[in-house]
Amino acid sequence: MNYDNPRQDMPALEVIGEFTTCAAKSYWIALVLTGDEDTAARIISSGMHGVADSGKVFGEWMCAWEIDVVIKACVALHTDELRKEKGSGEYWRAKAAGGSTIELQQAPLSTERVRRALLLLPLFPRFVYVLRVLEGYSLSYVASILNVDEEACQAALAYSFAAFAEALMPVQLAKEQ
Repeated sequence: MNYDNPRQDMPALEVIGEFTTCAAKSYWIALVLTGDEDTAARIISSGMHGVADSGKVFGEWMCAWEIDVVIKACVALHTDELRKEKGSGEYWRAKAAGGSTIELQQAPLSTERVRRALLLLPLFPRFVYVLRVLEGYSLSYVASILNVDEEACQAALAYSFAAFAEALMPVQLAKEQ
């Protein structure tokens, strides 16, 4: 906050900035997990108003809470597909060992390119990757949220690292290998 500025509206502007950052992050995560813009917008719209009314410290906690709510809503939306796709730890280890079949893209690395690459991952490894790597949740918490064992999450995570890296690899590099 600039104390030389006589305006008293700076804290409100800071909160708005944090709110838009939190809303943008929540939306991006929902978009990656659902693959659908309308569904992502619907999922985040219900809880974001509470974050805007909070102070800085409480707002940071509220943002983390909102992202957790968004992730759980995405899990609930895809419960049946995740259950069908999760396989087992053995399944995802075999998939990782066999290599990915994701169609490669060529574009500069950007948020949009990362989103598109993540959307190429099968649903279960995508959820595991976003929750563990991007959100930093413990593997046991990821397993708890997805209602699976940690071993399946670990195997899906190993698969997702290889598949995600391949999806981000420029086309000409992939052709040379």
